[in-house]
Amino acid sequence: MSKYVIIDMGSSRISVMAVEMTESGAVHVLSEESKKSNEIQHGFVKDVHNCSYTINELTRLLQNSSRLGEINKLCVSLNAKTMKHYHVRIDRSLNVGKPVTEEILTEMFKECETKFKKEPGVQAFDTIPRYYELDGFKTDHPVGKKGSELSAFYNVIIGNSSIKEELERCFERTFLTANISAHEFMPLGVEALSTALLDEHDKESGCALINFGDTTTTLAIYAGGVLQQLLVVPLGGKNITKDIQELGISEANAEKIKCLKGSALKHFIEQPIRVQIPSAEAGGKPITIKTDFLATIIEARLSEIMTPILKAINETHFNLKAGIVIAGGGAKLNNIVDFLEEKTGMNVRFGDHSDWLSEETDKRFFDPIYAQQIGSALLLHEHEKENGEIEPTEKLKEKKPSKNWISKQIDKFKDRTVDMFKDEKF
Repeated sequence: MSKYVIIDMGSSRISVMAVEMTESGAVHVLSEESKKSNEIQHGFVKDVHNCSYTINELTRLLQNSSRLGEINKLCVSLNAKTMKHYHVRIDRSLNVGKPVTEEILTEMFKECETKFKKEPGVQAFDTIPRYYELDGFKTDHPVGKKGSELSAFYNVIIGNSSIKEELERCFERTFLTANISAHEFMPLGVEALSTALLDEHDKESGCALINFGDTTTTLAIYAGGVLQQLLVVPLGGKNITKDIQELGISEANAEKIKCLKGSALKHFIEQPIRVQIPSAEAGGKPITIKTDFLATIIEARLSEIMTPILKAINETHFNLKAGIVIAGGGAKLNNIVDFLEEKTGMNVRFGDHSDWLSEETDKRFFDPIYAQQIGSALLLHEHEKENGEIEPTEKLKEKKPSKNWISKQIDKFKDRTVDMFKDEKF
């Protein structure tokens, strides 16, 4: 079985996970180690030295807890606020009477990839073929067909070149590069997430995937089976926490009350209660916050964060028949599904990656914070198969997001934490 180490470089934590792929194509999580971190911001490594030290520390712990031994396969996904998509068109005149070949499509693909190479500080991270037109007629599969003019339409994901450069510098300082090249395969974070959370029907019929991160919120629109639009907003759950912190409490308590008593919609607070929280100042009087006022703060900042995302959803020309799927730690905010359904009139559901996990995997890895790492493992496995590094395995059955396991776990989590703080005091 293939064994990998999957690293998640989040803005609030760094996580390293050891997984093995079963013969059925499922992911068996062996172990995971994580640590709070402020070395990543908006997807950029801002402290290379400390970041590499943290990765070394966590990886050695992982080797012990998972009994993984030598690490020779590694994957880290790319996320950053500067990432955006561009629609690119490449045209070719064809020889009369001769059919379109794979070689022609490959040449057009390579030409598209070079479009942004001359732009200083810009890198193309992924090039996604959308469709083709042969003599003005749309087609998904032009090979073997004859015509005089061929046009290829691509979605190119670009961003600041330092995103990957700083990650590479970080890994060069770890002991990992003695055995592997850490940057051999770096998928887009949104593609890893969609692999874990969306099935083929979602991507084909049209779906909006929203990832609520700590310092960024990302929208990915899928239609026709591929990523069509990408939008990264440089605001996230930490901005909401900071607003609550302004009331005079610590960041830790602001995060706690947001999760336990906060609401994405003020009108869902039918019976406001007062919550007493220690002051951030030593010896200061406790701060009393009413839950309806707390919801006002949260709803105001959430509305600001979501304004460009809701605008993009409302203005997209793709028919999003599969609705909206939400993911990320920020998706645990109370009533966030109701918030989105009210704003869009669309069906909204929690993403669920549990169908990809083996029966032996500990249930804690069903938590939505691990979805991107699971998707990265799946993409790395496919990458190895496509490059002939491993024998093809039986594909896992098509993912069905019907059981909504994550939603149930969130409810259980809230029940447990409310019991812990039932006296309404911190």
